[in-house]
Amino acid sequence: MKFYMHLKKRKSNGVWYVIFDGDKRRSLKTIDADEANRLYKEIRKQWLAGKLSDISGECKIALGQFQEEYLTWAEQVQGRSTFRANRLALQKLVDIAGKNLRLSQVSRKHADQLIARNSGLSTASINNYIRHARSVLNKAVDWQHLKSNPFARVRELPKEKKAPSYIGQDQLSKFFASIKDVYLRRLIAAYLATGRRRTELINLKWQDIEWDRGRYFVARSKTHLSRYYPLSDTFKAILKSMETQETGRIWTRWTHPDTVSHRVKDALKTAGLGHLHLHALRHTFASCFIESGGDLRTLQDLLGHTEYRTTEIYAHVSDKHQAKEIERIKLGLIDLG
Repeated sequence: MKFYMHLKKRKSNGVWYVIFDGDKRRSLKTIDADEANRLYKEIRKQWLAGKLSDISGECKIALGQFQEEYLTWAEQVQGRSTFRANRLALQKLVDIAGKNLRLSQVSRKHADQLIARNSGLSTASINNYIRHARSVLNKAVDWQHLKSNPFARVRELPKEKKAPSYIGQDQLSKFFASIKDVYLRRLIAAYLATGRRRTELINLKWQDIEWDRGRYFVARSKTHLSRYYPLSDTFKAILKSMETQETGRIWTRWTHPDTVSHRVKDALKTAGLGHLHLHALRHTFASCFIESGGDLRTLQDLLGHTEYRTTEIYAHVSDKHQAKEIERIKLGLIDLG
């Protein structure tokens, strides 16, 4: 492909100028021919480099420049938590690749370096950096700085499969006795009786409870995931111990999810269970269900898991239960001699 840039001299005043891209002009502000030729060569070199980068897809801006551009935009339009996560992931990438690296030179090699440099962190944290770095570079594609995202096909690390932590059934009575705040005791009992996720429970409204049909409705952000769940006798008793209403939120004291997490964490610490968090109440529900003879498929429905493999983290509880239950088989005295 040919590019055309010409050096010309104005007849009126003798000032040299360049003409490029058909009809674009730039004055060199000199009447000296040698100076004009020197400036022309420098400008032509830069102009050709720009043309070649347009064809090759090579980005003209450095990673550090993109970082500034992105953060200025993101701070105005993204939520606080998303912005912080994207900013951190981008900074991790800049620390590895350097601010002066052209954006188009960012590659999967840098993703490998990102993983290696943070190898001491949890798999979840490393995967979080990969996801958010990918999201940031998607914006570079949107802005046409890049033709494709170099992190698009970077695989996340396999998730660590850890047995979920939960409260043993023999510890529950002691745990409830340590909770002096009645409201908090009811809330924790509701989590344990339903297995609901944090926001699913605290966002429940009185109109979601169908007493006569023995069920309650959980609305999710994705409509197709919204559904009814059975209203157990225990959960029913918890609700009836409160001042029931026709409409409105059931749990009104703490409406922010983080506040609920902190209150539950404090209660767990008081009971000597400080290694656990609110989500352990959901695990406790699942473990109690399995230990009482429930099956994993039914548990999947009760927890609202969309995939069976998610429920399989409780398989170890099922195995323990089966190992205990197999001892029910009694054949009496047998002469095996």
